[in-house]
Amino acid sequence: MVISSNIKKYRKLNQFSQEELASKMNISRQSISKWERGDALPSVENLVRLSELLDLSLDELILEKQNFPLPFEFDRLKSKFIFIVWMLLPFLMIVTNLKDVFISRESQIAVFAGVVYIFFIQATGYINFKRYYTYFTISKTGIEYFKKNRYVPVLIRAFLGMFGIRKSKHIDYHEIEKMEIYFNNEGNTGLGTTVAYRPRQMYYNRESFLLIIHLRDGEKIELNLDRVFFKDSPERKYFCSMFNYFESKGILIKDDYNILSSINNEFDLIEEAYKLTQV
Repeated sequence: MVISSNIKKYRKLNQFSQEELASKMNISRQSISKWERGDALPSVENLVRLSELLDLSLDELILEKQNFPLPFEFDRLKSKFIFIVWMLLPFLMIVTNLKDVFISRESQIAVFAGVVYIFFIQATGYINFKRYYTYFTISKTGIEYFKKNRYVPVLIRAFLGMFGIRKSKHIDYHEIEKMEIYFNNEGNTGLGTTVAYRPRQMYYNRESFLLIIHLRDGEKIELNLDRVFFKDSPERKYFCSMFNYFESKGILIKDDYNILSSINNEFDLIEEAYKLTQV
């Protein structure tokens, strides 16, 4: 039974024992036990009280929805192996030849080649090293995101980000007025095609796909949603559940590009967004 399993699951997530939850509700522990076994159902009044204590909406408590794991790190690149494999060779080329760079022609060529190699890796756009530090984390209390305050080279930020070192800011859900899912469906111009998709192989050429958070004080925060382009990613899998969770916090969701319905119905979200320009 959905209600029974949800009571048990969210009781444990909130780190309540049956005795503690029963005490907060002024009922017996046996009542909680019966609800969790499915032998009895809580009254409407008790359901309301449960939703308050377990920090859930009534819909979340009584309906079966895909679980949304918390905390959830959206678009975080965790693998150190990727960074090491791509950057070890140019790094060694530069470091081992740096001491002789002013006296040896070979060292100058090696250092220059290392710098060019690093530039080439970033210019091809197949790996977005920014994912080591620009991810955002959704928790029970709010959203933590990367806060850029001054210029630092991408590779240095990426190296620090591998070890969880970054400048971040936390916003509570009560600070948020609404969220807007934005998708740039204008395409490329001048290609002579009806619908000109951008080349998606290189991350910096993709359509802008953003979560725009509107705070009650008027500030806007833009978070990248690119990872949802990848159908097998956790970000794509939990995308709709993530916004269900935001709605349960009383946040208005604006989805002018039908992204949520496209993913829910397993449509191509890119094609569906571009179709809106043809109406």
